[in-house]
Amino acid sequence: MNATLTPTDEKVQRLMGDRVVLKPLTRWNEAYKEFPRYVLEYLCARYVDPGNPVAGQARIDRLLQEHYVESDARELIKSRIKEKSEYILLGSLQVRLDAARDHYWAEVPALGDSFVRVSQRVLTEYGEALMTGGAWGTMTIEYDAKYELKGRIYPFFVRDFKPFQITRLDLDDYLDKRRQFETGEWIDLLVQTVGFNPARFSDREKLLMLLRLVPFVEANYNLIELGPRETGKTYTYRNTSSRAFVISGGKATPATLFYNVASRKIGILGYRDVVFFDEIASTSFTDPEATVSVLKDYMQTGHFSRGPMEFTAQASIVLGGNIDSDLERKAPSARYRHLFESLPPELGADTAFLDRLHAFLPGWELPKIQPGNYAQGYGFITDYLAEIFNRLRRRNYQTVVNARADFSGLTGRNQDAIRKTAAGLLKLIHPHRTADELPDEELRPCLDLAVECRGRVVDQLAVLAPTEFKPAHFQVASRPFAV
Repeated sequence: MNATLTPTDEKVQRLMGDRVVLKPLTRWNEAYKEFPRYVLEYLCARYVDPGNPVAGQARIDRLLQEHYVESDARELIKSRIKEKSEYILLGSLQVRLDAARDHYWAEVPALGDSFVRVSQRVLTEYGEALMTGGAWGTMTIEYDAKYELKGRIYPFFVRDFKPFQITRLDLDDYLDKRRQFETGEWIDLLVQTVGFNPARFSDREKLLMLLRLVPFVEANYNLIELGPRETGKTYTYRNTSSRAFVISGGKATPATLFYNVASRKIGILGYRDVVFFDEIASTSFTDPEATVSVLKDYMQTGHFSRGPMEFTAQASIVLGGNIDSDLERKAPSARYRHLFESLPPELGADTAFLDRLHAFLPGWELPKIQPGNYAQGYGFITDYLAEIFNRLRRRNYQTVVNARADFSGLTGRNQDAIRKTAAGLLKLIHPHRTADELPDEELRPCLDLAVECRGRVVDQLAVLAPTEFKPAHFQVASRPFAV
């Protein structure tokens, strides 16, 4: 591999060891675009020598060719499992509890079967990961035509599972390693981890790219990004974590989002960390009034109900859309009366819904992605960082912001929005800091961007409903260290 490593790359490699991977290694074969990037990164980190990658890449080729099943070969693979009694498959695995049958079932997309039995050992070892979004790996599937439950035969059985994803980690070690990096080095490492070359972006652009990651570290966070096509919106949410779910246009139904009454299965908001509505302008909502009403309640409270059932969830919501932009001026087209015009009517005219957005990321400021903009050096193995992000969701950095920011004069909703955005940015950039050791020069960029992006939401609302909203003139001062 002829990658030219920067001093930061060498430092990352030295301090992070097997938690990082040389990012270009995952781009050697265009045929593997269908695989999540975190799967390829795991395999590359395990099998490929950066100095001589050919042998390792060939091994990965064989592994994928022998054990990954295309959808049109499902019946053939089922036949092979039956004839051989067992078979090793590569793919995603998810587990759920069927309370009515008092039974755990595995969903194996490679077989097109959502009623596959699963061993107690797999549940004990990986149950938490498999029941909160699932995981990719190799699974040993056995066949037993004699197994019957309530008059139905369930022949397939997951006896063993080896995940391609990191399931155990040490957050304190991650925080300790952060202390050994300068802020600029750490930001570059995060940008490289997401898949982009930090040398090709300005400090402002890199900070906006990190704002895209706030929904991964801050629970129940609502973000909108509008801008030109091909700036990396979808790429980021599709490839950063297996805990994210991308809805690409089409229909969003209450059953998909919240709860399927017929199958008694929780919707994606109940078990994902991030739900990204890609091309939001093309998204339609079944029963719009009811769906948006439930969605609004969820965005405000973290709760939703379907029929007699009530649920609490922590998924963050991201709306991504394309708008006409002046690329030279890095500004949205002047033809828009307000920037929410591009949203579906049931969203773009609903001020109560829009007011629940914590931040508006100005996607028009980010450049279109060119070949040279992709990562060239070392970054965290994506799934390692995704698990770190999941742990950071459980930590409350809003107390740090509260201790160091003066929100006097702001409404409660504006305070909450700014506080959550600033807390998320602190988790990403300065996760090792407490309120009494956070310098003002580290706090201010996070706080200023949070103020700006909430202000952009309010400014658009002021155009849409001038009698209800006034343009934002937010001023949030930072307090000194506590004595």
